[in-house]
Amino acid sequence: MPSWVAGMWSTLSARIRWLVLWATLPAVLLVVYQARAHRTDAIAAAEERALQTLQSVAGTQQRLIQNTRQFLRQLAVMPQVHDPSAPQCGRYLAEVLSLNATYVNIGVPRADGELLCNARPLKAPVNVANRPYFQQTISGRDFAVGSFQVDRAAQVASVNFAYPVIPPGTQEVVAAAVAVVSLEWWSRRLTDLGLPDGAVARVSDPEGRVLARYPPDASELGAPFADAEFRALVLQTPQGQRQRYRPDGAPELVVFQPLIEAGGKPVATMSLAVPLDDLYAAANSRMWTEMAFLLGGLVLSFAVAQVGVRRGVMRPLRRLMHATDELAEGRYVSRVPATGLQELTELGRRFDRMALTRQKAEAELRQSEENLAITLLSIGDGVIATDAQGRITRMNVVAERLTGWPLAQAMGQPLPEVFRIINTGTREPQVDPVQLVMDRGQVVALSNHTTLLARHGAEYHIADSAAPIRNAQGQIVGVVLVFSDVSESYRVRRKLEDNEARFRTLTALSSDWYWEQDAQFRLTHVEGRADDRLVQEAALHMGKTRWELAAPGMSDALWEEHRALLERHQEFRDFEFERRDQQGCSYWVSISGTPVFDDDGVFCGYRGVGKDISARKRDENELRIAAIAFESQEGMIVTGADTLILRTNRAFSRITGYGADEVVGRRTSLLASGHHDKAFFDAMWASLASTGEWKGELWNRCKSGEVNLHFMAITAVTDQHGVLTHYVATLSDITQRAAAAREIEHLAFYDPLTHLPNRRLMMDRLQQAFATSARAGLQGALLCLDLDHFKTLNDTLGHDMGDVLLQQVAQRLTACVREGDTVARLGGDEFLVLLEDLGALATDAAEQAQAVGEKILAALNQPYQLASHHVHSTTSVGAVLFSGQGQTVEDVVKHADLAMYAAKTAGRNGIRFFDPRMQAAVTARAALENDLRTALEQGQFTLHYQVQVGCGKHVVGAEVLIRWNHPARGMVPPFEFIPLAEETGLILPIGLWVLQTACSQLRRWQDDPATADLQLAVNVSARQFRQADFMEQVVAVLRQTGARPDRLKLELTESLALDNVDDTIAKMNALRALGLRFSMDDFGTGQSSLSYLTRLPLDQLKIDQSFVRNIGIQHTDALIVQTIIGMAQSLGIDVIAEGVETEAQRAFLERHGCTLWQGYLFSRPVPAEALEQRLRSGLGWQVST
Repeated sequence: MPSWVAGMWSTLSARIRWLVLWATLPAVLLVVYQARAHRTDAIAAAEERALQTLQSVAGTQQRLIQNTRQFLRQLAVMPQVHDPSAPQCGRYLAEVLSLNATYVNIGVPRADGELLCNARPLKAPVNVANRPYFQQTISGRDFAVGSFQVDRAAQVASVNFAYPVIPPGTQEVVAAAVAVVSLEWWSRRLTDLGLPDGAVARVSDPEGRVLARYPPDASELGAPFADAEFRALVLQTPQGQRQRYRPDGAPELVVFQPLIEAGGKPVATMSLAVPLDDLYAAANSRMWTEMAFLLGGLVLSFAVAQVGVRRGVMRPLRRLMHATDELAEGRYVSRVPATGLQELTELGRRFDRMALTRQKAEAELRQSEENLAITLLSIGDGVIATDAQGRITRMNVVAERLTGWPLAQAMGQPLPEVFRIINTGTREPQVDPVQLVMDRGQVVALSNHTTLLARHGAEYHIADSAAPIRNAQGQIVGVVLVFSDVSESYRVRRKLEDNEARFRTLTALSSDWYWEQDAQFRLTHVEGRADDRLVQEAALHMGKTRWELAAPGMSDALWEEHRALLERHQEFRDFEFERRDQQGCSYWVSISGTPVFDDDGVFCGYRGVGKDISARKRDENELRIAAIAFESQEGMIVTGADTLILRTNRAFSRITGYGADEVVGRRTSLLASGHHDKAFFDAMWASLASTGEWKGELWNRCKSGEVNLHFMAITAVTDQHGVLTHYVATLSDITQRAAAAREIEHLAFYDPLTHLPNRRLMMDRLQQAFATSARAGLQGALLCLDLDHFKTLNDTLGHDMGDVLLQQVAQRLTACVREGDTVARLGGDEFLVLLEDLGALATDAAEQAQAVGEKILAALNQPYQLASHHVHSTTSVGAVLFSGQGQTVEDVVKHADLAMYAAKTAGRNGIRFFDPRMQAAVTARAALENDLRTALEQGQFTLHYQVQVGCGKHVVGAEVLIRWNHPARGMVPPFEFIPLAEETGLILPIGLWVLQTACSQLRRWQDDPATADLQLAVNVSARQFRQADFMEQVVAVLRQTGARPDRLKLELTESLALDNVDDTIAKMNALRALGLRFSMDDFGTGQSSLSYLTRLPLDQLKIDQSFVRNIGIQHTDALIVQTIIGMAQSLGIDVIAEGVETEAQRAFLERHGCTLWQGYLFSRPVPAEALEQRLRSGLGWQVST
């Protein structure tokens, strides 16, 4: 800091003057702040006035635009302007212009831009087609605003407005009504604003050209802004306000806002520039006036404060300084006089008290020094005091004796010169204690092994401590060192430590540990090897008695006995008890102890030794367990290395029948059965020699001579040197268990009835045959057999006779094949025969398989004697060859099964070989079944209707026929999928869908007079009709759809008459009671009994088309048709013929009494819409083409 600056702050009076100056600073800042606030408020007010001005002009402009829009809209509907080429159009516009002073011109250019109709005379042709406002109003068919331009008709700078002219009754824009507003209009508006002095208002176009200005300046009109910065500001920010500096440096406020917008863009913008010079000047003038008043007050305040400080503060302080100088020189006799200021008077009184207190303290300090000297002389320890630099300042007599230094010589010496200390063991110099205290700032003690080297050559083992000496401020000003001669006690302690070290060494080398407990028998000390886990565990039991800890094997009585012994203060030996460690593991301890008494004979506790006896306990336990295990359920033999039996247990005698006295001293070969060869025993002895053990099954001969299967485990026993000493063997009789296992295996892999291999074993052997065939290049064959009509035999003679037949079939099959071939029963009446090694050529293999198949057929065709029954049975055989390559077991079995079914289809009692076309047919059938399910889910089925016609070709009803619209195959006829649906059960959901859809169609037809009387015939399969809830299904469908039951006819097949006739009749009667009718479909093709036919409640018989087709061709078919018609008439049943395709057929049927027909003569099956259309058209039913 510069000296002149330091001088300004070095005196109290200077600081008081500065304080006065700082006190006035807020007032100065307040004046400056208020001045700026005044200026900001003035600018804000100017902005507000400018915005109000612009908004006023903008409002006027908006009214102009709205008025102009309304004016042009009204003008556009006037008839006079609908033909701009007419002379009266211009005259009419001139009259309108004379009545509207707002506009300088009005015109109506045609749609092509030619201006022929104008309020003012035209000096030359004018075309406005290129004007944006004109193009916008013509194309957009709406009001448009133009930008700044020079109107060619009025020859003035202007802004044009346009509106489309669309004559009534047309949608064509023929012209545009245009009004022209001169820029002088905006100049007049600006003149009326009453702007502030110096303010400039301008109206500009999007290119920055001035359209109007106030105050007027002709040089700016039509030209771009002269100020480029101002022009950029207006063009980039169409609306807002900004403060800026003009090119001449004068500040101004600029406010701008769009006046006219077209297409979302400003066409004209108004800007207002207001100068801020006067505003700034007024604010600055006010600020300087306030500052002048403030500075005057500051000068006056400063002068008054200077006089007051000099008289009231500085003069009393100089008197106090004089008194302080006297006190420092030790001659303080005067007192500080009182002054007019209360604070300074109080300061003088306190200074007087301080001076008296100090004088008293100095007297007490001198007395304390004298007392300290006396104390140092009287204490028995050596004392040395130093200053902060470690120089000796004080020393007592003991210190002089031990160091060998007189006080006079030691004063001022560094402590290490006088107080020389070394490590007793290493003889290395010790660290200076003074330095340690200065570094740490606290009391420090020397090592227990410190030796003081006296000046006269003597050495003392000392105990030492050093402490800091602090002043009133807590600063270390010196160190005091206190030390004493402990040479004798050090020698005694070293001897005790040596004794204890010897004790600890012995304890560490011993497996036992040492323990102590107090008079309350609580454990107080444990000593032993550090790695002994039980010592570590015992350390956790400090402060507890033995009986307070868990001891799993100790009863309360044993603890009470031990506690009583301790309370009698008796010695004890080998007291054993069990403990659990922290991990829950059990261990055993044995302790011995003797009581301890003090010199007065008072009991102090016990001390003793303990050891871990867990290993001994484990050995004892294992011996006990071994003794028990030796007499276990398993037989045991102990032999010497020479295999002479040394010992056996009771289980051995029970298993073999030999008593111990009969086998001891004999070799184990007495049990040899002769079932095992030399190689077996060589492998056993080799395993014992290499691994020391052998396990396995062995056939042994018992005393009774019976040979049983035993499971044996032999272990070789060696001594600590690895020399073989004994063999120990266990054996158990597994004869019955082995037999049971064989029985289980037989049940798992063989048929319990025929004892032939079952499917599981057959598949395994077939897999092996595949591998063998592939490896050897040989052919094999698989035959699949199924007994014909076996179910009939079971149902007539009973299942027990069926089982006898199967057993005889199994015997005959086994006799027909070679020993290496396999005959298996798959289940029921199905068998497989596996033939292997049939040669390398497929033709040879086929011939051999054919021969075996025919042999089997011949054998199985022979009569069977089943108890008292003499029975014949035949078999169907399917055969397939295999080579093991490119085939799977599953495929071969499946192919054999397909061939067997082909044999059944061909008439049974024969053999068929697999043909790939069989697989193709099965695959196609599976694909068709899958497609059927998909069709049902995805709604691919549709219904067609074939009309049923009566006399006069009057339509009485229609038969419902299902069609399948397959996405890939197209329309699939019913005969391709209905049989499969019957077989797979899909006919049930399909039939229900047909019934629901047909009834829904009936309900729709009921409301149409053209179809209200039609009756629908729905085919019902036998499987569908036999459902237990079929009647409930029909009732539910009728209820859901609302169809009339009397309009629904169910067509049944003749097969229903052959099975459960009573149930069929009951269902038919129940449904007829609801109003339904029944027809028997395809009558004459089945085998229905006439007696059953008379019982069925039928309403109609349908003659099958196979008979109708041959009318006029085969005489017998014509007779059958006549018979059916006559029978129906006799029974009072209607008859209808299907398949009528010619007029001759129809005439024959009518001539013989059949007056209901159905067939292509009248119509093919058609969708419901086509049927309805044909009915409504009134067309007759002729042969369709």
